[in-house]
Amino acid sequence: MAVIRMTAYLDNNIIVDIEKETLLISDLNKLTERDITKFYYSMSHIFEANEITASTNTELNERLSKRFKIISQITKNHYLERVLPSNKVVKTKYEPFHIYQSINEVSFARNSMKQMVNNTSEEQKQQFRKQLNIDPIRINNYSPKEVIEQIDANKTAMGGFTLLELIEKGIEMHPAGKNMSLHNRFAGVFEILDLVGFWKDKYNEKSNYARLWDSSHAYFSTFCDYFISDDKRTRNKAKVVFELYDIKTKVISSKGEE
Repeated sequence: MAVIRMTAYLDNNIIVDIEKETLLISDLNKLTERDITKFYYSMSHIFEANEITASTNTELNERLSKRFKIISQITKNHYLERVLPSNKVVKTKYEPFHIYQSINEVSFARNSMKQMVNNTSEEQKQQFRKQLNIDPIRINNYSPKEVIEQIDANKTAMGGFTLLELIEKGIEMHPAGKNMSLHNRFAGVFEILDLVGFWKDKYNEKSNYARLWDSSHAYFSTFCDYFISDDKRTRNKAKVVFELYDIKTKVISSKGEE
């Protein structure tokens, strides 16, 4: 009888908790009916590691080394690589430090990602939510399918577009739209969900940038059986995106909560 091997992708908050020793890798293996036998990481984990700060270069290098060691221990260096310009994602093996070096060798890499961030102010978002007239408490309790239906029912406020149409229109109007993939579409849906108030992120100066990585982790997780995150906002947004694009990856917390 063939052994069915399950794969999982960990949100960055899970990596951090394992690094802090508040969560064990062994806890994750037993979360599902069949043991998870392989974990993957992506460039998004390395970009987030790039945000680690320290008072000295020595301390920074120590913190980075610790993070890369943890990622290696968890994933055995199994890496999801997005190949450009094809946007094809392939499963391969690289040490995290190799990915870190390749990202930082390209000086515009981090800046180009930050330029993708939606700079709509929180005040503008609040005004739009009032016009949309969607109760955030109610919509937070809807199923993913119902969330999409609720947004589509208010398409007049969305320029006459359904959620899916709005994403495609945004891609079409973007100068680099022809080269954009599902990765970019995920980022767009996460932004709209936050805009309408669905499990919206707590606003701070970094929340828009952080949401970009949330959507990126959700995208890379689609190449695994499970997406494990302890951020309830990310989990709920991911479920809506997966419903929209018919993704079968299951979303759970480190305690197995959906």
